[in-house]
Amino acid sequence: MVYGLTSLDATQGSPERLLQLIRQHWAAIENGHHHRRDRTYREDNSPVRDPNATPSYAALRAVAIFIAGQHKRAQKRPQTYHLPDFHRDTRFALNRAIGWVTEAYVPP
Repeated sequence: MVYGLTSLDATQGSPERLLQLIRQHWAAIENGHHHRRDRTYREDNSPVRDPNATPSYAALRAVAIFIAGQHKRAQKRPQTYHLPDFHRDTRFALNRAIGWVTEAYVPP
């Protein structure tokens, strides 16, 4: 059995409508953030099993995805810039990538 809480009244939130909203919500999460973590960083195949280290690695991956998204929005053609492009661009420029986190953002 599953319980949920909603601000919709009975006329707005029929069981079919609630099911649709729940599926849209979880599809957006799975297809957005989790898919990137699984496909790009192969998080599910990680050999790290330490219960203290695992959340730290997950947080670092989330920060990397966030920084990549910020960098993508700063591109001239962001619709064609993807996470592997970000990795290629920053692989040998780690100091620049660290600066993105520690310095104030200045739009191009």
